[in-house]
Amino acid sequence: MSPCSKTRVLSLFILVMLLFVPIAGAVSNAGNIQEADLYNAPENTTTENTLFAELSAKAELYNNNFDKVPEVLQRLVASEEIAGKIKLENGEMLYVTLLMGGGKIRDFYSYETPTDPNSKFGPSITVETDEKTIQKVLDSEEPLKEAVKCMNDDSLKVETEGLFRNLMLSTLKTFYK
Repeated sequence: MSPCSKTRVLSLFILVMLLFVPIAGAVSNAGNIQEADLYNAPENTTTENTLFAELSAKAELYNNNFDKVPEVLQRLVASEEIAGKIKLENGEMLYVTLLMGGGKIRDFYSYETPTDPNSKFGPSITVETDEKTIQKVLDSEEPLKEAVKCMNDDSLKVETEGLFRNLMLSTLKTFYK
């Protein structure tokens, strides 16, 4: 996979993970959040942990290639809390949170309840989808375009709070149709 494709995969991953987007102050006050190893998934091999491990690896790749991430995506995720709700093929749910800072992933963790017990303000971006859609996006040659396609067919639902975030999401959808 070329570096450009890796960057797009990471960009798509971030778009998919637009679930956790608190305000910049929330990120700086995140000291009480239970620490989670950003790129280490739990050791058991359940579907949930396998998908979490794959997403964690993509998060690392995203940060390593941040200079290649489209600016519109960087601005959308800025210093946000993004919450992800992913229905797994086995019927269970995977709940994840991304804490962003300056467009980069500062923390990525999962939890067992529909509401993040560590969140102080709640997510500014929420993403709801299923495991099949996540895999489709991650396996795509152009993941960002695939994510936008999935948003348009409602298999990937992204909700943002605020006029600015809505405008940035619309811009992203326009540029990557």
